[in-house]
Amino acid sequence: MMSQAVAEHTQTVELGPNERLVAVATTGNGQIDQHFGHADDFKVYAVGPDGVRFIATRVVEHYCQGGYGDEDKREVILRALADCSALFVARVGDGPRAKLTAAGIIPVDDYPFGAIEESLGVWYRTATA
Repeated sequence: MMSQAVAEHTQTVELGPNERLVAVATTGNGQIDQHFGHADDFKVYAVGPDGVRFIATRVVEHYCQGGYGDEDKREVILRALADCSALFVARVGDGPRAKLTAAGIIPVDDYPFGAIEESLGVWYRTATA
């Protein structure tokens, strides 16, 4: 499989063979510890057979406002993550889960509070087995 170039805002990211972009909701302490609706940004990583590498931070406005989600903000998040195969979160509600899935982004909440790089590696190996 040939490398795929992915546009990431102002930067082009070269993906190696079998690499995928994934996003992570984190408070920045190296763990998957953020609820989808509370995230102000997402860390984007390339994950593949050779490991995990950080690509960029994508800043978004969180949509959850006291339990009421603003659909327009959710659409902005979906567009910001459109080139990602998966989104790792500590928790995600049913509505956002359905929207992510419909957009082709796998919502992953199987690793709450797990270490980012280790969790992404385990997920990748399981997903490609």
